Amino acid sequence: MRRARLQFIFFFLVFVACFSNPVKAQFRFSQIVVKGNTTTDIETIKSISGLKQNIPLSASDLNSALKKLYSSNLFEDVEVTPKGKTIIIKVKENRRIRRLVFEGNKKIEDKELLPLIKSKERQAFSKSQVVKDSRIISDFYRFKSRYSAKVEPKIIEREKGYVDLVFEINEGDVLQISQIDFVGNKIFSDRQLKDAIKSRKAGLFSSFFTSDNYSEDSQEADKFLLEKFYKDNGFPDAKVIASIGGLKDGGSSAFLTYSIYEGPLFKFGKVSVKSLVKGVGSSIYENSVVIYEGNNFNFSKIQETLDNIKRVSVSNGYPFFVGKVETTRNFREKKVDILFKITEGPKLFVEQIEISGNTHTRDNVIRREFQVEEGDAFDPTMLKRSEEKLQSLGYFESVKVNVRQGSSSQNAIVDIDVKEAPTGSLSLGLGYSTDTDVSAQFSFSETNFRGAGQGIRLSVSSSKDSSSVGLGFKERGFLGRDVLVSMDIDYTDSKPRATGYTANLLAVKPAIGFNLSSNTRVKLVYKFENLDVTGVGTSEVLKQDLGQSTRSLIDLSFRHDKRDSIIKPTKGYMIKLGSEIAGLGGDEQFVKAEASGKIYQGIYGNNIIFSTELEGGILTMGKGYSKIVDRFQLGGRSFRGYKFSGIGPRELSGGAYTIPLGGEKYAIARFAASFPLGLPRELGLFGSIFAEAGTLWDLKSDPNVSGLSDKIALTDRSLRTSIGFAMNWETPIGPLQFNWSRPQKYLEADSTEYFSLNLATRF
Repeated sequence: MRRARLQFIFFFLVFVACFSNPVKAQFRFSQIVVKGNTTTDIETIKSISGLKQNIPLSASDLNSALKKLYSSNLFEDVEVTPKGKTIIIKVKENRRIRRLVFEGNKKIEDKELLPLIKSKERQAFSKSQVVKDSRIISDFYRFKSRYSAKVEPKIIEREKGYVDLVFEINEGDVLQISQIDFVGNKIFSDRQLKDAIKSRKAGLFSSFFTSDNYSEDSQEADKFLLEKFYKDNGFPDAKVIASIGGLKDGGSSAFLTYSIYEGPLFKFGKVSVKSLVKGVGSSIYENSVVIYEGNNFNFSKIQETLDNIKRVSVSNGYPFFVGKVETTRNFREKKVDILFKITEGPKLFVEQIEISGNTHTRDNVIRREFQVEEGDAFDPTMLKRSEEKLQSLGYFESVKVNVRQGSSSQNAIVDIDVKEAPTGSLSLGLGYSTDTDVSAQFSFSETNFRGAGQGIRLSVSSSKDSSSVGLGFKERGFLGRDVLVSMDIDYTDSKPRATGYTANLLAVKPAIGFNLSSNTRVKLVYKFENLDVTGVGTSEVLKQDLGQSTRSLIDLSFRHDKRDSIIKPTKGYMIKLGSEIAGLGGDEQFVKAEASGKIYQGIYGNNIIFSTELEGGILTMGKGYSKIVDRFQLGGRSFRGYKFSGIGPRELSGGAYTIPLGGEKYAIARFAASFPLGLPRELGLFGSIFAEAGTLWDLKSDPNVSGLSDKIALTDRSLRTSIGFAMNWETPIGPLQFNWSRPQKYLEADSTEYFSLNLATRF
């Protein structure tokens, strides 16, 4: 009422002062006077009002000034009054917030709530803003499935125009889903549809996860996933025609009901590829097609083919060539003919890459991991891979890449939003693996030193078989390019229990690594080693290892990675080649080469992922005879079902195969199928079945030592096999793998094991 009365007086005075239409009449005022302010600067008030002296002003200008001053939220009351040649601005300043506090919030921390609201400490207090902030906090609790949460602001008056603002919060209980129903589904059961959606019915693990919490956002996600499930299983017309969520059990839980129109089942008819670009044949795209006539319609396979076409275009130097799909339905035969047309798409370039959220990591560190530069043709596949590369660095808790239009429809701006993660660690701990038994570690490391992507480490570890200390430094962006240089110094004291072998190894290892292409990387390491073998127990064969020697080696490795994801691959392949050459100085001459190839393929929406791997190696001596530290070992994590060093050549003594010696050649094949265990996804648990087959053979000895060759047994290529089940658990400390193995074909002398525990990758 007071404000309305003041505005009426204001307009009346303006009318009297102007004696004419206030909108059209303009007057000059030689002075602007500010009254009532105590903390806000006079010039600041004048600037906010927009009024200036000695220029023509109308009544609408004065009214606009009044609105601007009110909307600044600095003032509780404002008067703008013309008096002769003077404009008088009289203000009553808002109180300021001395302290802002949240009370009653236990599940959601202050640091999550503070960025949501506009009321801030030391800033002006506004009742209207506090009301808005209370509503924002309530909406956030609803987003967190706490629909009964209540927020009540309390204002405590303090001296000198200050107030304390307290948001009293009653968080209430999480609204959980107690019932999920489907209507209209005839082809697929409720159980199959429940597996396809994000929401879950509350159960035993409810207190640990959020998938069984009710929210409108999850409901929308469920609708999308249901329609995708149907479209990937032969029903292109499927639609979720209604989704209903509501309260039950007196408001203590929620129910979800999805009404589905399935439509008819369609299969793929004729599938073809046609190039509409002059001079470019369709033959280079034929292997891109992953759908086949007679298979059920699958929308994801169509999209996968389009992605493959884009990838082939880029790799063949046609960055703007894209695939477009044309479908023709045969309703009588329930078939869909698919024609992929190769055409020249719009020329879209990366105009700018904007990085935010990196408070520690330098911009150039992020940019050098990105495989797209400003000015390049826009390639969504490269963006995805670049995002994964940034995530795999370990520098960030999260990496989000978004694309928006730039200065024109042909330009795109790529936004990279990162959230920094702690990269330095000082740790003292215990570990366990069936390969190394109990071990203790102390380490200090910083993987992002000075925010420059540099790594430093000091590590000390000890187990029953060995102890070591190491120093290391690496630079991921040498000379501002995507070139890795590193220097490592390691000292290891080895005492393998099974051999009685004791050795000290001091190694200095400078290295350099660089990309040959976006998918191919080369690493070159020089190693200078001082090896001192001080004991071999009772072994006669290993006596040839005794003594001190220096070794000068070049280690060259090559990796070609064509997987669709470097974190969780579902298709593609990876090839690794490596070779160590000793003899450029030092006392020993040998060549040690290894090669491996691994293929991934997902089925059933990538819920089941198959992998097949072949691996082998050979050690060839140019001078002298091989030492156990250089020979290959199989078993443990490298060959499940057998203990570490559990197969291959052994020393024969007293009729028993006593000491594992390692071998100079090996080959192994691994097959695995990974699948969900039916437990909540948030547990990070999945299973796999595996089968492995391999052998380790060949060991040459000094023929001048009488009877030495007679003591070496099991040097032939006898094949060993095993099968088993693995449970993989993605934990905060890293992925753990529990293996239950059953050797199938083995020798009596082999050391078998039926259970092992290791840190592991997906397979």
